[in-house]
Amino acid sequence: MRRLASLLLPQLALLPLCGCLAWQEPDNPGDLQRAGYMAERRAVPDEPVETAHDATAWNLARCTEPRTRPSTVMLDAADPLVLSQGDLLRIVVTNDELPTGNYEVGNDGAIALPRMNPLRVVGMTPRQAEVAVEQRLVAAGWYRPGHGRVALSLLERGPVRVIVSGAVFQSGRVVINQRSPQETDTARQGAIGAHALTSTLSSAITFAGGVRPDADIAHVEVRRGGQVSVVDLSGIVSDEPVNDLMLMDGDRVVVPSRRCFQAELARPTPITPPGVRAYISNLSVPANNNAGAAIGRDSSNFPYGIRLLQALASMNCIGGAQMTNADRWAILISVNPLDGQTEVIQRRIEGLVRRRDRDAYNPVIMPNDAIACYDSAVTNGRELLRTLSDAVLSGSLSRAITR
Repeated sequence: MRRLASLLLPQLALLPLCGCLAWQEPDNPGDLQRAGYMAERRAVPDEPVETAHDATAWNLARCTEPRTRPSTVMLDAADPLVLSQGDLLRIVVTNDELPTGNYEVGNDGAIALPRMNPLRVVGMTPRQAEVAVEQRLVAAGWYRPGHGRVALSLLERGPVRVIVSGAVFQSGRVVINQRSPQETDTARQGAIGAHALTSTLSSAITFAGGVRPDADIAHVEVRRGGQVSVVDLSGIVSDEPVNDLMLMDGDRVVVPSRRCFQAELARPTPITPPGVRAYISNLSVPANNNAGAAIGRDSSNFPYGIRLLQALASMNCIGGAQMTNADRWAILISVNPLDGQTEVIQRRIEGLVRRRDRDAYNPVIMPNDAIACYDSAVTNGRELLRTLSDAVLSGSLSRAITR
């Protein structure tokens, strides 16, 4: 027993290192105190000095003014709808069943009237297309001018392909107003008129993952051909009326960035994500795997706007024996969308729980963030002693066997 104690005692000097090394701050490529994505990711000072209001002010102080805008043309949600590829039309010609029927606008932007060359109607209003069809029939000799009566109606809007870029979570090409055959409503097809609920500007932004918290939603650009329209969508997050434009196939949507974190955009709204998925790991004692920590699908999917402490509670990282394993620490790994750099934020969990200024240092969880829990210094020391004890006992046993 004395021999075992003599072997273990020198190793006990290593225990203080467990507490010192555990709290080493991550080395980030940028200065989070001055240039991080959000104030709540800054290092926590020893003494409470700030409030959540101070963090909000720090975030908003970094917002940039809207840049110089290109010359714009005002589009309005009440403007007459123009035809796009995939639209379903109903054409009725008086006393003539041959050209009467349903027509789909093709990828070339034209409809194929019988015994005639395709007629391009993309970009026309239904009334303009109606006149064009009547003129084509007269030119083809089907009727004398004034004798062919044509009625054209838009039965159903087709899929709308647009490109969304800028301060959104998933920029790229999106297809909106796309319906499966099971969703086709024959009763609506028989009615005159069409209502394309998901062809709106807000729908396109939603299909692109929603706006990021740094988005400038008061100056969203819709580019159509050589024209640019700047749309203010800020009323969507404040439940006020907005000019939610109907988009056309081929439109481009650009959401500028204010280059600052805006808390009002870090919550569920019609143009932000309803929830986020995070990658989580809790291998702290007593669990040795995520399943043992009761971490499942529901533990990694959170409502948008949830903060680090709530996520840690969902991961079973908060609580436990207060004198031993409650004082854990956690890291949050997130990408700063403004510069593409990965930021690693460290927090002493129990210390953050106890601070009165916790909200100033409690970051919002972003989509695809990663969170990990680490054991307390006491638990680390106990594990080190256990490892050393196992090694010494194993060596002693080996020598005893070989004698």
